[in-house]
Order: sequence, then C-alpha cells, then structure tokens
Amino acid sequence: MKKILTIICCSVCCGFAAAQGTYSLDQLKQLAVENNYNLRSARNAIQQSKEVKSEAFTKFFPKISAMGFAFQNNKPMIDYDIELPDVLASLIPQGLIPANISLMKKGIYGSVSAIQPVFMGGQIINGNRLAKVGIEASELQLEVSSDEVEMTTEQYYWQVVSLKEKLLTLATVHDMLEQLEKDVSNMVRVGAVNRNDLLLVQLRKGEVESTTAEVENGLTTLRQLLAQHVGKADEAIDVTVPEGFAFGNVPDMPITLRQDHQSALAATPQYRLLEKNVEGHHLQHVMAVGSNLPSVGVGASYSYNDWFGKSSNAMIFATVSVPISGWWGGSHNIKKKSLALEDAKEQMQDNGQKLIIRMNNAWAAVETSHKKLVIARDAITQSEENLRLNRDYYRVGTTKMTDLLFAQEQYQQARDRYTDAYADFQTKQLEYRQATGQE
Repeated sequence: MKKILTIICCSVCCGFAAAQGTYSLDQLKQLAVENNYNLRSARNAIQQSKEVKSEAFTKFFPKISAMGFAFQNNKPMIDYDIELPDVLASLIPQGLIPANISLMKKGIYGSVSAIQPVFMGGQIINGNRLAKVGIEASELQLEVSSDEVEMTTEQYYWQVVSLKEKLLTLATVHDMLEQLEKDVSNMVRVGAVNRNDLLLVQLRKGEVESTTAEVENGLTTLRQLLAQHVGKADEAIDVTVPEGFAFGNVPDMPITLRQDHQSALAATPQYRLLEKNVEGHHLQHVMAVGSNLPSVGVGASYSYNDWFGKSSNAMIFATVSVPISGWWGGSHNIKKKSLALEDAKEQMQDNGQKLIIRMNNAWAAVETSHKKLVIARDAITQSEENLRLNRDYYRVGTTKMTDLLFAQEQYQQARDRYTDAYADFQTKQLEYRQATGQE
C-alpha cells in the first residue's frame, strides 16, 4: 500500500512538473478573454451588427438601377407588303415607296435611372437608429458573456486550487498514519496493544490512498477543462496558489464592496440590455407607423434604343406613393408593435426588480461565506488540539484506536472545509461584483 501511495504522489508531482505553463488567476482570465469561443462569438455578433448599420446607412443614398435588352428574331416582328391603288401607283415615281416594310428583326434597349428618397415616413432614419441600438445591444451582450466567462474561469481556478490543497492534506494525513503504523507495530510486537489496532490503521491508510487517487483523477479532469476554457486545450496547464491562501488565514470582510443596489441597477449590463430592448421596440413601432405613411422621391432616367432607328430619351420625375389599402393590414401591425413595446417596458420593470433581488442575495452570500470561513478556521484549530490529545491519550492507553483515527478524520475534514470555504468566499465576492456592475 505504501508503494501505491508513493507512485500516486510521484505521478501527481510529475504531472505538475511536466506542465507546459503555470498561470495565475489573472493570467487565466486574460487568456479566456482572448481565446474563449463564447467571447469570440460575441465579438463576431458585434461585427455583424455593424454591417447591418452600414447596410442601413446606404438607404440614405439614391437607388440606382440599370437594364439592358437585346433581341434577334428569325424574321421581322413587323413585315408587310405595300400595295397602292393603280391610280396612286401611276402618279408616284417607281422606287420612291418600298414595296415591303420589315421592322424589328433585331434591336437593343438600355436604360439607367436613379431615385433619391425624400420622405419615407421616417423609416430610413429610424432604421439607422435601430441598427445603432443593435450594435449597442451586441456590445452589452459581450459584457454579459465576459462576466460569464470570468465567473467560469474563477470557479475552475478555485476548484483546481482546492483539489491541490486537498492532496496536500491527504499527504499530511498519510504521513501521520505511516508514523502511527510504525508506532503501533512496535507496540503490537511488545504486546502493549491488540493487533486489531494495527489493522484499523492499515485500513484507514488504504482509504486515504484510495481518496488520493480519486482526487488526483478529478484534478486532472479539472485542469483539462480549464485548459480548454482558456484556449489552451493542447497544453497541460497548472495554476499558482495565491499568496493570501494559508490554513488559518481569513481575509477581512470586504465592507467597501457593498453598493447601494438601487443606484447600482443602471450600471449592470443586464439592465442596460433591457433598456435597449425597450428602445428597439419603440423604434420598431415608429417604423411600423412610417411604413403606412406616403413616401416621396425624386429621380432621373436615361434610355436608348434602335428599334425604329436610333433614339434616346432623358427625363426627371417625382414619385409619391400612398399606401391606401396598406392601412387595412398596417393598422394591425402597428397595434402589434405597440403591444410588444408595452411588454418590453413591463419586462424591464420586472427583471429590474429581480436584478435587485439578485444583488441582495449575492451580498448575503458574501456574508455567509465569510462566516463559514471563520468557522472553518476555528475548526482547524480545534481539530488539531483534539488530534493531539487523542494521540497522547492513546499512547498512555486511555483511549481507543477508533477514537484516534476518528480525530484524524475530523482533522482532515476541517482542513478540507476550510479550503472549500476559502474558495467559495472568493467566488462569492466576484458574483457580487458582477451582480452590481462593478469592474
């Protein structure tokens, strides 16, 4: 069993030593910003919104169109013989009037026109405004995605740190058990204790070795997930443990982190997205009204054809389009957009209240996690003293081996709870910062 644990510990150390890169939390967050797929997708969405804005801007310019037409028939489209009465034929010199007329056997036609919109019911202006809102919404969505990626990075990081610290605790407990095994073996040899105590120690040591293997496997998986998350899937990355982390160390409660939640609401990207949603629905409603108003445009055109001889034509014109029958269905579309706008306003109010509740819960979670960390620190001190007393009592024969092993197990659990509490406290602070829109 001793060999097994030695191999496991060596493989853990070798795995860390073979890592191609060791990163701090800030470095991991920077890598995630640069390489994470969700953020690349969000940035791509911004570019798409900008292309929509550029497309909408082109609506301000004239619409220019051109067309060309050519044909070739197997026979003229107009073909007839000219027959004059004998009286007229005798009066007109021969050859002055052709005996046959053939027209349009082949020909070409071309035209070009330009129409400048003058008034389109506000659709062009508001369409550009709506496109701008789309860009702003995409940028806010990038902020939301960045927060999500940062939170996932933070969680992965502290999970890795937690498992690494649990491996150290397991190694400490294993060393204790090895020393205890030696002591009990000597005591069994001289007949001071029953051999059953030695078996209990060996069983407990086997449990620790088995747990070590499970934690090592979980650590490997977590490091792979973290590497994939930050765009280093082909790298066996490791993390540095922060300087502030140490058993018994409890950071102060971050009172300055606390914000006025009602005031902080407008700073959150989630609430600003709700505002953009209302603004977008308002513009859609205005555009629906505009689509049912008259539209005015001015233009010019030029055409050329050689069907009946070469000729060309140029003109300027004005157009007025009044969608009379369009109001039959358009009025219903306007009402639909109006209802959608009211729904967006109510959604902003409802979700705004939920965001404030989220802030309240996030701060309560910070306070609770800090209290748990203090309790976990005190539990380590208590478990260390309890373990020392049980070790001394066993040596003088006033306690049982099961009590001593139970004290060791409590010591291990106390250290593990502290590790989890410390990681949870760090994560809860980030959750609160994000909930209140802090950088």
